[in-house]
Order: sequence, then C-alpha cells, then structure tokens
Amino acid sequence: MNTSEEIAEEAGSPKGMDGNRKIMLILVGILLFVAAAMYGWRVVAVTSLENKLAKVESRQLQARDQLIEQARQLDARHSEEALSRFSVPVAWVVRREMMAANLDQVDQYFTDLARMRGFQAAVLAGPDGKVLVASNRKHLAAAFSSLYPARYLQAGEIKIERGANGNLLAVIPILGLNRQLGTLVLEYTPPAYELK
Repeated sequence: MNTSEEIAEEAGSPKGMDGNRKIMLILVGILLFVAAAMYGWRVVAVTSLENKLAKVESRQLQARDQLIEQARQLDARHSEEALSRFSVPVAWVVRREMMAANLDQVDQYFTDLARMRGFQAAVLAGPDGKVLVASNRKHLAAAFSSLYPARYLQAGEIKIERGANGNLLAVIPILGLNRQLGTLVLEYTPPAYELK
C-alpha cells in the first residue's frame, strides 16, 4: 500500500510531473479549441449579420429606385398634361389669327414662345404640308414632312408625343368652321426631374 509519503514522492518524481504536464497541455489544448471555436462562431455570426444587412440595404435601394422611377413617370405625365392644357388656348389664338389672315401675329407669338423656358420650336404648316410660320426662320416654306412625321398633318385632335430626342411634341390641329386650316407643332423640353 502506498502511504502518504510514497504518494508525495511519486508526485514530486519526474513521472508525476509528466502527468501534470499532460493535464496542462490538454487544458491548454481545450482552451485553444474553445477560443478558436468562439472566434469561428463570431466570424460566422458577423458574416451572417453583414449578409442580412447587405440584403436589407439592397432591398431598400431597390425600393428607393422604384420610388424615384415612379416619381419621374408621374412628373413626365404632369408635363404632358400641362402641355396638353396649354395647347388648347394656343390653338384658339392661332385659329383666330389664321382666319383673319394675320400670319405676322402668329409669327410674333412663335417668337415670344421660343423665348420661353423649355420651348424649343413652334412650326405651323398649312393643309398642303408647307411650313407657313416657324420660330426658326430656316424652316419657312420647307416641307413639313422634312421636320416632323407627315402623319401629324392628319391629326384630328391634340396629341402629345415624345420625340426621338426626348422632347415632348404637341401636335395641334388648327380647325376652321368646316376644314382644317393647318397643323401646329410645339416642341418642348420638360425640366429635368430633380429629387429633393
């Protein structure tokens, strides 16, 4: 039987130290494993959280872009409606002057109109397709079809179309009592949409 002295001798012997060392190494190994596991868990948790945040941010950016696009479309629709409403009194004024054979007054209107912000051009063509009055003097007596599609000459009501350059085109038939006196085209560049 081992007495307490023998046990103390064994503990103090190199053999006992080897056991302590093994226990210490095992404990250090366990601590390192736990530390590595905690670090790995933290990395996975942080990465997972970052991915979730990135998805949320992406969804928010998509929602923001959709809202901006909807606002742009609404703004474009408002510009088209405003130009359409503006076209009605312009048609009345031009009709009155054409019936009075006062194209000089129409020319003055077009000159003033071209100075207004956003308006690029105003062209009035007769039923024969020749330009009668234009804000750009170079277009006088030119064929209407060289400037705009010939189908505009057949318009029976005010139409607002978007041109190839992005401008709005108001196609306005000038109607007399029993015949079409001409066709007016207003070219308008709406102000750029700004997000405020």
